[in-house]
Amino acid sequence: MATQITAPTKAQRLLQAQAMEGLDRLACRQWRQGAAAHLDRSGLSLHQLHLLRSLQGVGPLTVGQLAERLQVSMPSASLMLDRLEEQGLTARTRDTGDRRLVHVQLTEKGEAEVRAAAGFKREVVGRVLAHFSQSELESLVTVLGAVERALDEILADPVP
Repeated sequence: MATQITAPTKAQRLLQAQAMEGLDRLACRQWRQGAAAHLDRSGLSLHQLHLLRSLQGVGPLTVGQLAERLQVSMPSASLMLDRLEEQGLTARTRDTGDRRLVHVQLTEKGEAEVRAAAGFKREVVGRVLAHFSQSELESLVTVLGAVERALDEILADPVP
């Protein structure tokens, strides 16, 4: 059963705006200081890393399925795959039953790169969380649970 949502008060709107600005600042700072440096070292773009992450754990996908997941055109997906294949991070194989279909999968090197990126992210988040007190961590867990429930509700009840 959906939670009844009421119009926010002026104070709530102000807090929502402050929270949005704060989250945006955090995301931008993390990108500038951490993720960009990691991607520079790995030689990957954010889009390429997203492509690699899209392949992780799902097995081979066709180029069309991958383009759909990434919300890019087939030519864009193919160009990204060309570069990733040159780096040994992905491999393409033709479908034995339908030669028009090309399947893409991560190589061992590609799997390792996705794990390294995830490890970097966990390291940064861990370093941030180390600065929190017990009560701040408890509050954060409570708030994140509320965010997850709200997202679940929003996604279950799409706007007409």
